[in-house]
Amino acid sequence: MKKDRSDSPVLSRRFSCFVLACTFPLWFSSAAAQTVSDPQDTLKRINLNYNTLKDACQEPDTGAARGLYYCSGVTLRMVNDGPFNPWDYSPYAIKIGATSYSWIRKDLSTRILIHPAGFILRTPTDAAALKLPVKEQGFTCIYAFDGGTGPERKWYGCGFFDSREPPRTAQGAMNNRNAALAYGTCAEAGVSTAEQWTQKYTGLMKGPIQYGQCSWNAEKPSDWKAMIRVHESRPNTTNKDPFAFSAQVNEFMLKNATATNDGSENMKYIDAFIYNVNSTQNFATRGDQAPPKPENGLNSARNFQKKLHAQGYSVPILRLDFTKPPEQRFSYVAADQAIEPMMVGGVQPTPVVPAPDYIASANWIKRYDPGTRKDEWSLSVVPTSAGRALPNEQLGVLYDQLFALKGADSNWRDNERSVGSMRQQLGCVLVNYRAKTPWNLEPFRPALSDSETRAAGCNPVPR
Repeated sequence: MKKDRSDSPVLSRRFSCFVLACTFPLWFSSAAAQTVSDPQDTLKRINLNYNTLKDACQEPDTGAARGLYYCSGVTLRMVNDGPFNPWDYSPYAIKIGATSYSWIRKDLSTRILIHPAGFILRTPTDAAALKLPVKEQGFTCIYAFDGGTGPERKWYGCGFFDSREPPRTAQGAMNNRNAALAYGTCAEAGVSTAEQWTQKYTGLMKGPIQYGQCSWNAEKPSDWKAMIRVHESRPNTTNKDPFAFSAQVNEFMLKNATATNDGSENMKYIDAFIYNVNSTQNFATRGDQAPPKPENGLNSARNFQKKLHAQGYSVPILRLDFTKPPEQRFSYVAADQAIEPMMVGGVQPTPVVPAPDYIASANWIKRYDPGTRKDEWSLSVVPTSAGRALPNEQLGVLYDQLFALKGADSNWRDNERSVGSMRQQLGCVLVNYRAKTPWNLEPFRPALSDSETRAAGCNPVPR
C-alpha cells in the first residue's frame, strides 16, 4: 500500500507544521432506489443538527436515553484518499477493533480537522425519520480531546492507556440498544463532572492529557454534557498538550463491524461527504506509513463520492467552512459534485476556487522588547496584497488563516496568557498600520480595549 489511510483522529507527536466497481447500471441495484438523497434536504438536516443544542436524545420506540450524537450534532470521519474505500477499516483500526470519528456541534469551538476530506454518518434519529437503515449499535466512548487511541487502550479504544482490560464496576445501568458496548473510564476513575476532570487531568508534570485522560460513556447524556464543558474549558494549551485545546477535535470511537478491513456495513449510514474549504493539511496520526502531505479536499471528496456511487449509494459532497456563521457551517455547490444524481441541471464538475491567500509568510523571531526589558517571541507576519486590502470587518477571515498556519505552535500556545490578544493585535495593525511590513504580533501582550491597544501603538505591555 503506497499510502495508509488515516487510522483515526489520533494525532501523533509528529506535529511539525499537526472495490470493486459496480459493472451494472445503477437501476439494477436494489440499494440505489432508496439511497439517492436530495442534496438540499441533506444540507438542511445537517446544518440543523449542527445548530440544535439538544441535551437529551431517546430511542423513538422505547424512549431509552441515548448519547447526544443520536439526535444532534454531526458525527464525521476525516480520512485520506488512496487505493481503498474511505469507509473501510485501516490496519491500525483493525488492531484496536474500533475506528475513530469526531463529533462537532455549534457549542464546540472545533475548527481544526486532521484531514481535508471525509464523510458524515447520518444520525439515528434522522435515519429512522427517513426510513433508512439506523445505526443503533457500535458507539463506545468519546474523549474530550484526541485520546491517542491505539492497542494500549482496550475495550475498543476506550480503556486506560495501560494495555490492561479496564474495570467495569462503575458503569451503572443502561437499558438502550447499545448498552452492552457503551463504556467510559471516567466513571471508573471517579470522574463524573467537568470540574473533576479538570482537577484530575492537568497535563504538565502529570503527563500529557492526550494519553492520560479518561473516556466518557457514549450513551450517558451527562457524560456528553461534561465532555462539552471540558472541551470548551481549554481555549489554549501547553507545549506538552498540543492537541488538548478547544480548537482541536474530540475523539468518538465506533466498534468495527468486522475483524477485517471490510467496512461495507458503514456504506448505508453515510449521509454526505465533506471537505474543509480552508485547509489542505494532513496531520500525522498513529499508524501512518509515510509522512503526511497536503491534499486537495475536493478531489478526495469527489473520489469518495464516486466510490460509494459505484456501490449503489448516492449522497452529496458538502463544503465545511469554519469561518462562516454556524448556520452556514455546511454548504452545497452543484459544481463540486462528481456524480450526476447530485448535480443540479446536469452541471459538470469544475475546480473549486480556493480561498485567497491572505498571509504570504509568518515566522517566529525572538527579540528584545523594551516594554518588558527581555527577549520575547514575536510572530513576524507578511500579508499578501489581498490580506492587506481586506476590509476591517473581515478581520475574522484573516485571523482564521493565520491561526491555521501558526495557532498550534508552542510559541503561540504557551505564551498567549491573555486570551484573544493575538487577534486583537492583528485587528489593530489591520486598522491602523496596514501599510506596514511586517506586522509583528507578540503572544505575551495583554488583551485590552481597542482604544487602549491603539493608544499603545498596538503593542500594549503587561501591567
